[in-house]
Amino acid sequence: MRTLLPALLLLAFSGCVSAAKLKASEASAAALSKDLQAARALGVSLSKDLDGALNRTTALSKELEAEKARTAELAHSEGDLKAALAESKTNLASAADQVAALQKSVKDLSQALEANKGELSRKVSELVKEKDTLGQRLANSESSGAASLSAKARELNDVARAKAAADSELASAKKTVADLTARVDELAKAKTLLEGEKADLQRRKDEEVAAVTKNYEGLTSGLKAEIAAGEVTISSLKGKLTLNLVDRILFDSGSAEVKPAGRKVLARVGAALNQVQDKDIRIEGHTDDVPISADLRSRYASNWELSTARATSVARYLEDQAKVDPRRLVAAGLGQWRPVADNAKPETRALNRRIEIILAPRD
Repeated sequence: MRTLLPALLLLAFSGCVSAAKLKASEASAAALSKDLQAARALGVSLSKDLDGALNRTTALSKELEAEKARTAELAHSEGDLKAALAESKTNLASAADQVAALQKSVKDLSQALEANKGELSRKVSELVKEKDTLGQRLANSESSGAASLSAKARELNDVARAKAAADSELASAKKTVADLTARVDELAKAKTLLEGEKADLQRRKDEEVAAVTKNYEGLTSGLKAEIAAGEVTISSLKGKLTLNLVDRILFDSGSAEVKPAGRKVLARVGAALNQVQDKDIRIEGHTDDVPISADLRSRYASNWELSTARATSVARYLEDQAKVDPRRLVAAGLGQWRPVADNAKPETRALNRRIEIILAPRD
């Protein structure tokens, strides 16, 4: 009995139950433990009382034996014997009463112990049932918990994989950002360089425009009469100055020799060109589309040869007479292939017969 309750209590506490059930079981076990301890204490007290009564009975028995001895010794004295016998009867009656009282106490204690034993057995049985019920609930809870834990584990694995993927994407994004940042820095440096080059180009362009304007003004100033007569036109396009001289002021028909009047014009043109030292001078000869006459074919097979000869004559004059640096001079014949007007009419056809002197930036 002394080991049954702790074992049951151990079984009750060994299962993982809910906090409320566990506290209720603990309270019930504590109450049973207190009842058992009280019963044990009562049993010990009754046992001590029984032992005392037995000891007194033994002492009384010894006293009875002594009285009997004394009675035998005093038998010879009737008076003394009667007195002793009466006293012995009194003592025996008292001892019998005490024994009876002790026997009744022992009987009552035994009945109380049996009653407590039954109550304790009932409570233990209830605790065992409750323990079984709690164990079943715990098993169900553990099964459900295991399934929940398995699902949570899967979720955690999914989250871990998602986090790993996100970390990888983040690392890739960081690298991309770093690359883009480096690229932006490179572009910023390139932009700074380009802006510097742009500013330098703009400065040179402004200088070029200023120079072209100055050259244009110088040429127009030196060739006012010819320009006014329509014999020379000057145009400026994309940094190039072009002097257009109609062929009639320079050459006779079918000839590549510069006329005296044309030499005067070229002298003034050469003087103006010598004022422009930073330009190359391209001299282009152009004709209309009328074929070379038969009497001139021995000298010029086609308009191409004629245009080339005229351009070369102008270049030679500028070199020899106007003292223009020949390293700046380029002579080219383009024949009839770059007309500026319609060749169908005589008045417009005359515009195609020309010498163009082009001032362009030096290579």
